[in-house]
Amino acid sequence: MESEVINLNQGSSEETDRSARKAPAPKWQVAEVIGVIAETPETTTLRLAVPEPTEFVSGQYYNIRIPVEGRPRPIQRAYSIASPPFPQFDVVEFGIKEMEGGLVSPVLAKKTAVGDTLEVRGPYGAFVWSEDKGGPLLLISAGSGVVPFMSMIRYAKAKGLNVPMHLLFSSKSAEYVIYSQELKDLEAELDWLTVTHTFTRDPGHPGSRYHRRIDKEMVAELTAESQAKLAYICGPPEMVELCEVVLIDLGMDPQNVYSEKYD
Repeated sequence: MESEVINLNQGSSEETDRSARKAPAPKWQVAEVIGVIAETPETTTLRLAVPEPTEFVSGQYYNIRIPVEGRPRPIQRAYSIASPPFPQFDVVEFGIKEMEGGLVSPVLAKKTAVGDTLEVRGPYGAFVWSEDKGGPLLLISAGSGVVPFMSMIRYAKAKGLNVPMHLLFSSKSAEYVIYSQELKDLEAELDWLTVTHTFTRDPGHPGSRYHRRIDKEMVAELTAESQAKLAYICGPPEMVELCEVVLIDLGMDPQNVYSEKYD
């Protein structure tokens, strides 16, 4: 998603924080685009081969910068990683949502082709999950907020883990569900994965359990059903803040509520 991370409120451990402080600062690299996949009318997956890759953790992001006409310096934006860090981390996938009026996302989503090169720097972020954190997990996303959760789900599958995950995914309609077929296939294959959709502009669609924006009642129902011990929330600030309050009011340890907001 085209965005700057405007808040990173994580229940990460001191060990994670110390590791982040010790890590050398990432440098800009020129990565080659080796795959372009149209996911929805407004979202594209870019697969990039990073020449000097750094191992990342599911949930992290890269900065991507491009030259923009009329601007003296390249413009950069933060994009979450959709691919898992295992079994390889030298090819990195990003989910790019075209933002109306954006300077970077329209170019990446609609004007980037296989063989192009992009300047990237990363990974960054402490909005992360790996098996040492445990579960069960409730993953709450709206739109392209699902991107880091795909990395977590794909990672768990690749590692052969059996940590229960319940994904609540808000989209405008069935047409705008990012990774729609893959999520169906993964849910059918993995007995530890449950996917619940809510469509905000497609009332009555049979493919969605709910037909409204994510709200208190929805979060409470799925928290109880999933018996989640940890929650990860990614999306617009209003949705993230609502979910944080609801989860803590329900008795979840604030240190186990991880969130990432985008403008």
